[in-house]
Amino acid sequence: MASIDIIEEVRNYIGSKPVPKIDPNTQAPNDNSSLTRDISSSVIPVVLVGFYKNTRNEKDAGELMDEKGNNATLEHLFGDKRSEIIGSVAQHTDVSEAYVESEMKNVVSAVKEVLAKDNKHVDGKTLSNLFTDQRSNILKHLPAELNMGELMKDSSIDDRTNKMEGPMSGMMHTIEKVFSSTK
Repeated sequence: MASIDIIEEVRNYIGSKPVPKIDPNTQAPNDNSSLTRDISSSVIPVVLVGFYKNTRNEKDAGELMDEKGNNATLEHLFGDKRSEIIGSVAQHTDVSEAYVESEMKNVVSAVKEVLAKDNKHVDGKTLSNLFTDQRSNILKHLPAELNMGELMKDSSIDDRTNKMEGPMSGMMHTIEKVFSSTK
């Protein structure tokens, strides 16, 4: 699979506004806009975090793409935390939980379409590698107020260092990829 910016590809696919990066020091969008409370700016990184967490082994990654129906995929991505995650996004964006769930399903569909766009068969290994490469990019766009690390039981998701950029941070993210990649 060619190297892509999954955030931009999904955003373009659904036709949403740009998803701002979050400043690691202030935990606010870099451009101080209200876009961080835009539904797509929250839902896209949340769904992609779910994909990342569920592609750590090739078998689970392959099952995600084979699932039929976006409701089943949401259940797979978030399990028993699905309602809490939907509630967190709804509270953050000030929209109904039903609307958040609907938008999450749209993003799941968009992710699957983007991943399959240039590939007839996306296997578990391809997905696992892609999301390992995209982890840092996804986390740079994830609003801290959503508490996804706590909800997904992975404190590294909310760690501010994941949102840092620059030469030293880039080197550390590269090392991180080596240790987080699957075998």
